[in-house]
Amino acid sequence: MSTFPPTCDTQTPRTTNSICAVVVAYFPDQGFEERLQTLLPQVEALVVVDNTPGGCCTLQLKTLISREKHVFIVENGINTGIAKALNTGLEFALELGSKWLLTLDQDTSCYSNTVETLLRTTAACHLEPAVIGGNYLDPRNGRTKVPEGSPGEYEWLEQKTVITSGSLVNVAAAQCIGGFREDYFIDQVDHEFCLRMRAHGHHVVIARKPVMKHSVGDSNGPYIPFLGVMPSHSPLRKYYITRNSLITVAGYWRTEPGWCIRRSIRLLLGLALMTLLERQRLAKFRAFSAGIIDGVNLHTGPCQHNWLKKYS
Repeated sequence: MSTFPPTCDTQTPRTTNSICAVVVAYFPDQGFEERLQTLLPQVEALVVVDNTPGGCCTLQLKTLISREKHVFIVENGINTGIAKALNTGLEFALELGSKWLLTLDQDTSCYSNTVETLLRTTAACHLEPAVIGGNYLDPRNGRTKVPEGSPGEYEWLEQKTVITSGSLVNVAAAQCIGGFREDYFIDQVDHEFCLRMRAHGHHVVIARKPVMKHSVGDSNGPYIPFLGVMPSHSPLRKYYITRNSLITVAGYWRTEPGWCIRRSIRLLLGLALMTLLERQRLAKFRAFSAGIIDGVNLHTGPCQHNWLKKYS
């Protein structure tokens, strides 16, 4: 589970709508700094948690760090997993007294009004949500995650879960439920977090207006007519997706049966597409099988299969 201490002590004063953003980095590309530049004017603090072995962000972003005093770099030196990195951002947000934590992937391209749109969605939603996901445009197929809707319709849709990137998380609520689940390491961290929020009586919604450009999975997935390029993942990611999906389904099938059924179907469809259309089929099938075994046995934490680690 998370090593972030669960507590409902929310006595720390929080500035109205103050936002701390956390971006998890792992071998970031050359466009990383430019994407951060778009985000910086929209937040009170930006935390970059660098999971790149040996670190690289301090050097890559040295100009940005020297110019912008509200940018903080945390060099882990090793890959500690996305959940632990998100909890690092949550700790910063708590220390700074921020009301919201904006969670982002390193390859997400925010719009200049990303935060404004998310806050407007929060204000318009009568549910007082603890997690506000961001609708996104996938440049690979030109589609948004959810329909934007027509004038007069709600600016938001209630969801079971939303993805990490582009989500606005209520810091006090996240602290209360114990933060992000670190033993998942990577994959399904966001879904489990949202389901746990809902289990504690909180609401999860998504803004209908797109707030960013974002793609799920690698860009070299199989092309399917009328559907475009399908998401693809490395064998190691297949392992984590399979293992953590099973553990999540096992933990929430009583309270969230609909989500668990859909997740199970998607897992099986992913297996079918993988064996028929994707590259590295044998390695991915072995990874899927290892994920099934470890998921059934509730083995969590970083992958312990040495043959899979070369696919990181």
